[in-house]
Amino acid sequence: MALRLSFSVALGWRVAALFGVLALSAWLLAQGLYLPAMLAAGVAVALTSGLARYVNDTNRRLVRLFESIRYGDFAVRFSSGAEKGDSFREVNRQFNEVLDAFRQARAEKEASLLFINTVVQHLSAGLLVFDAQYHIVLSNPAALNLLGIYRLQSVADLPEKHQVLTDFIRGLATRDKLLYQPDPGRQLSVQGLRISLQGRIAYLVTLQNIHPELQRRELDAWRDLTRVLRHEIMNSITPIVSTIETMQLIVDEDLKPAGAPAEAVADLAEALALVAGRSRGLVRFVDAYRSFTSIPKPDLRNLGVKEWLERSIQLVAPELRAARIGWRISVEPEDMTLRADEDQLSMVLLNLVKNAREALQTLPEGHAGAIALLANKDSRGHCCIVVQDNGPGIDPSLLEDIFIPFFSGKPEGSGIGLSISRQIIEQHGGHIGVQSTPGQGAAFSLVLPVATDYLPPK
Repeated sequence: MALRLSFSVALGWRVAALFGVLALSAWLLAQGLYLPAMLAAGVAVALTSGLARYVNDTNRRLVRLFESIRYGDFAVRFSSGAEKGDSFREVNRQFNEVLDAFRQARAEKEASLLFINTVVQHLSAGLLVFDAQYHIVLSNPAALNLLGIYRLQSVADLPEKHQVLTDFIRGLATRDKLLYQPDPGRQLSVQGLRISLQGRIAYLVTLQNIHPELQRRELDAWRDLTRVLRHEIMNSITPIVSTIETMQLIVDEDLKPAGAPAEAVADLAEALALVAGRSRGLVRFVDAYRSFTSIPKPDLRNLGVKEWLERSIQLVAPELRAARIGWRISVEPEDMTLRADEDQLSMVLLNLVKNAREALQTLPEGHAGAIALLANKDSRGHCCIVVQDNGPGIDPSLLEDIFIPFFSGKPEGSGIGLSISRQIIEQHGGHIGVQSTPGQGAAFSLVLPVATDYLPPK
């Protein structure tokens, strides 16, 4: 083991050696021995340089430490410096511990940032953060999905239909809330906040689609209203029907045998029959809306999309053939599977096919009607089933109202078929939409989660 000298001893012998060499050099010079004197002077310079390096070693280590901290390079390690004594060894140990502490702090910071970023990326609400120049600092997939775009680098990249949002972000200093509807399927609630992070301005914007919630509340309100009206009407009409039936018995069993005027009895019987018929019709009419207020929860099971579409279309195939309407089915990928209640989903599909058939029957003679059942995956991996026809289309003024309960664009329609369909699809975790151009047909889309989204946890 090498001999370890204390800093004072090591420094002392270096100074003594330096003075000794200087004295020797002076003596040699006085003797006229110039060459040996120059050699001794060279040794003195070397000793002086070594002494300076020895004394400044701590300063150099401090510089290395500060540079490591400044540039975030915490992989640097300091040797023990035991050859200079215990004090140097302790200093170097402390240097290493400082670097270890910084390294640990950075690792914890990076772990926290990774955790926060993971949470942000999985939020169902959209999140956007802009810098002072309105360039994107942070965004999550939910925000891009809500805005219907693939990527966003600055507020200037927002499409024209989001101009209201662009103006809102640029004017966050004056307002912090916004509600707007970029298209019929989305109604966005936006909240913004202007913040300062270490002197840097940032704009935090959150987005949430409240359209499904508004639809749910609207349906709840309609269901409550329908339930109350049905209850009150049934309570009123039932005793009326019962009374009319009693009066009919009186006419048949009392008035006719008693010899009452035949013409008057006939008129009374006819009037009672008419009122009884209308009353029973009203009872049936009101009772028909029972399904609107009492849709059961779906019994979710795996359902092969292609096989289900083929089974469903066969139920209406005779009617389509009789109306000379063609049809086709396309599923991509063919093995796509839903997690759904087949009976309820078939009710929705058959209602849409029936509506398409009725629309195609209004076409002029010679126009070949066709219905297409198309299924594929959208950008989010959900199953999108489209019922498309080449009929007259839907009046644009009716598109926003066709899902409202009791609203119908057909003279004899009840106005509950599409409302019930929307309830069923939403209870399956999906949504229903429509696109139509007059003269070019209509396309109803059912967007539903695929079966893999419902896999139980391991």
